[in-house]
Amino acid sequence: MDSGEPVHVLFFPFLARSHMIPMLETARLFSENGVKTSIVTTPANANLINPLLHHHPSISLHLIPFPSTTFNLPSGCENLTVLPLHLANNFFSAVFSLRDPLSHLLSSLHPDAIISDALYTWTTELAGEFHIPRVIFQVTGLFPLSVANDLDLHRPYNSISDDSELFSIPGFPHTVHLTRSQLPEVFSFPPMLGWLREAELSSHAVIVNSFSALEPDYAVHYSNVAPREVFLLGPVAIAGQPEKKEKKAEPCLEWLDEKDDGSVVYVGFGTLSRFTAEQMKELAFGLENSGEGFVWAVGSGEAVEWIPDGFEKRVQGRGLVLKGWVPQTEILNHRAVGGFVCHCGWNSVMEAVVAGVPVITWPLHSEQFVIEKWICEVVKMGIPAWEGFKSVKDEEKVVFPATAVAAAVKKLMGSGEEVVEMRKRVAELAKLARMAVAEGGTSNQDLSRLIDGLVAWRDNHRPIK
Repeated sequence: MDSGEPVHVLFFPFLARSHMIPMLETARLFSENGVKTSIVTTPANANLINPLLHHHPSISLHLIPFPSTTFNLPSGCENLTVLPLHLANNFFSAVFSLRDPLSHLLSSLHPDAIISDALYTWTTELAGEFHIPRVIFQVTGLFPLSVANDLDLHRPYNSISDDSELFSIPGFPHTVHLTRSQLPEVFSFPPMLGWLREAELSSHAVIVNSFSALEPDYAVHYSNVAPREVFLLGPVAIAGQPEKKEKKAEPCLEWLDEKDDGSVVYVGFGTLSRFTAEQMKELAFGLENSGEGFVWAVGSGEAVEWIPDGFEKRVQGRGLVLKGWVPQTEILNHRAVGGFVCHCGWNSVMEAVVAGVPVITWPLHSEQFVIEKWICEVVKMGIPAWEGFKSVKDEEKVVFPATAVAAAVKKLMGSGEEVVEMRKRVAELAKLARMAVAEGGTSNQDLSRLIDGLVAWRDNHRPIK
C-alpha cells in the first residue's frame, strides 16, 4: 500500500446520544486532518449523524441492521435515549449481537483501524481477527476512569458491610471518599468489569475527551495503571473547525439578552435523566424559593406534566421553563448565565469547563457520583445540591428537598469567598481548554501523534496491495 494514501479509520459509537456526540466530533477532527473517515451505526440512528455528513461530505456513513424483533424491542428502538427502562437487558443483548454485521462490514470496507466505544468490548477481538488496531473511545474523564480501574484492582468496598459507609482508594492521587451506594452500576456485574479491563489492556490505545491541564494528576496515574497509550483529544467539541451554527432567534437566548451578566443559573440534566414527580416538584419549589433567575430545561413527556400548577406564572420574568430540545451550548456560553445545575455527565461537565461556568452537582446514575467528587473535591469548580445519602439505584434514591436546592442555588449565585475562587478557577480552565486544542496545544499534539501512529502501524503491518 502506498504510504501516501490516507489512512482509513472506522468509527463505531455506542447507541446512546451522550456517547455518540463526542465520538462524532472526534470523527470530524480525523476527517479535517486528512483521514479517510467512516462511521457505522444502525438505521434509526442515522438522523443523528446526517448533520455532520452535511457539513463534512467526505465522511461516509455505513448502516448495519439492528435486531429489534429478535430481542423483543419496539421497531426503531435503537438508541438508549428512547429506551423504556424495563427493556435495558434486551437492548444490551441486541447491541452485543452486532458483532456479525460489523464483521461483514469490515470484510467489505477493509479499514486500517477501528475506533469503538469502550462498551463494545468484543471489538478488540474482532479487530484482531482482521489484523487491525482497535482504539477505545472513552466518553468519560480520566478521574472516573482511574477510580474504576483502581477500585477493580484493590476492591476496598469488599470489606464494607454498610452501603453508606465511607471508604477510600489506596494509592490514589487524591484522598476521595466513596460509598458502595454511589458506585457505578457496572460494579454490580463483575464479569463486565473484567471484559472492559481485558479489552482495554489488549487494545492499541485509548482516546479520552479531556485535556492534560484539566486532570494533570490523572493523566499520569491513568497511564501508569496499564501498558497502553492514552491520547487526550478534548475538548473535542471546540477542537479543529467545529460547525458554525446558524444564529437563530431562539426565544430563550433573547430572554437571556435582557438579564444581567452572570445573574441566571441554567438547570439541565441530559438525555438519559429521569426524575420522579415528587423530585420534580421539590426542584421547582427550590428554584422558586431561591429568588434567583433561572432557565430550566425540563425535557419532554411526563416530566412536563409534573411541573407544579401555577409555577411558570409565579416565576414569570425571573425564571424560564424550556420544554423539549434546548440549545444548551449556546445557553451556557451566554454572558447572563453564571451557574449550571447538572447531572455530572462528562459531556455536560466539559461544556461547563469550556463556558467557564461553575456547577451545582446532582448525579443520577453511572459514574456521575464519582465525577461529583472530582468536581467538588479535586478541581473545586462546583458544590453539591445535596449533602445527604445518594445512590445510583432508583429504588434507593432520596428526594433532594426544596430547601437544599434553594440553598445551593443561592450559594452558587452569591458572592461568598468560596464561590469567587471557584469562578476564578473555572474561568482559567476555560482558557486552558482552548489552549489545549489550539495549534501546538497538548490535545492538538495528541491528535497528530495518534493519527501518525495509525499511519505507521498500517505501513508496518498491512500487506502491500
